[in-house]
Amino acid sequence: MRLYRLCLLPSLLGFSAALLAEPALSTRVEQFDVQGNTPDTIRASLNRDRQHSSSRVDWHFTWESTPGQCRLSSASTEVSVTSHMPRLLPDATRPAKVQQQWDSYLLALQAHQDGHVELALDYAKQIEAALLALPPQPSCEQLSQSSNAAGQRLLNALVSADRDYDKRTQHGALEGATFP
Repeated sequence: MRLYRLCLLPSLLGFSAALLAEPALSTRVEQFDVQGNTPDTIRASLNRDRQHSSSRVDWHFTWESTPGQCRLSSASTEVSVTSHMPRLLPDATRPAKVQQQWDSYLLALQAHQDGHVELALDYAKQIEAALLALPPQPSCEQLSQSSNAAGQRLLNALVSADRDYDKRTQHGALEGATFP
């Protein structure tokens, strides 16, 4: 998961949020076809058609304004994930052993992708907590700028954490996500 975008939707609704909410999570799986009956032909098809998964973290906040002061009254986050997963097309000539290798690979690949989702959810929670911890500002424009800067800093940290996760796991290879 490598694509990160942000969506900033401040609103003037005023209500208090004392507890952190779980980030809203939406997931979508897009499959791409892979074919072959040997490890080499499957690997070649996989390499040719591979697509990368992506995630997006958005944050939203509301504020309350009084003369000379503006403070956040609520914050929430959303995580959207699009996973691109390979789908091995049926082949009557494929040996059972090759199919078993594929099935093991697919399970490990999904587990690796789940690790990226967990990272995104963790950083979404950190963004919400950071927003709610911001002190009041002299104006709502300053508060909005401070809020978005805090969210962007953590979003940049998520990008780094995702890279570190891939490096640490060799893009899932150390977790079994290799074929053959």
